[in-house]
Amino acid sequence: MSRHDTEQDQLEAIKAWWDKYGTLLLSVILAIVLSFSGYRYWQSYTFSKAAEASSVFEVLDMSHANGVFGEVSREARRLMQDQPKSPYAGSAALMLADFHWQAGEVEEAVEALNWIINSKQSVDLRQVAQLRLARVYIQQAEFEAADAQLKQLQSARLSPAAAANVDYVAGLLALAQQQSEQAYLMFKRVADNEQAQSDLRNLASIQMDDLAIE
Repeated sequence: MSRHDTEQDQLEAIKAWWDKYGTLLLSVILAIVLSFSGYRYWQSYTFSKAAEASSVFEVLDMSHANGVFGEVSREARRLMQDQPKSPYAGSAALMLADFHWQAGEVEEAVEALNWIINSKQSVDLRQVAQLRLARVYIQQAEFEAADAQLKQLQSARLSPAAAANVDYVAGLLALAQQQSEQAYLMFKRVADNEQAQSDLRNLASIQMDDLAIE
């Protein structure tokens, strides 16, 4: 067999392979290229949206600190609507709730806190929102609603520091219901909790002293 015949056989084999698998190979290559391009586009898009959310949040944070949050509250709502999974949106919702509460707009404050609780924000942020919502309900004398929020938190796996925050609000609830013994017990749990923030432990001790005087 001549070299020419061997090369011809090889070419025929390659041609036959290409006829059988060529279209599939091109499809796979095209899919890889498109996937890579799509991934790069998604990375760029995600980075752009995150940068935008960060810029908006900085404005919201400064406005909240300076007491002019009402001027940018619409931007907080837009951030919550456009990027609900962003941690910036969750923090913006907390500021929005505080703004409405300070303005005496209780329903709007409750709505903003419930948005966080029902969102895909972090567990820690949702628990903060639940705790604040419980305090709102206590202020409104909606004790059953406050108790429901606290029971959900108490059933969760909380760090000792987080548990102290829940115990303190539970003490406030008991105090509002004139359940002095239960309130004292809750405040004592906070005061005895070495992982609790020092300011919170001091507040709990003050509450205990007031109850002891009574």
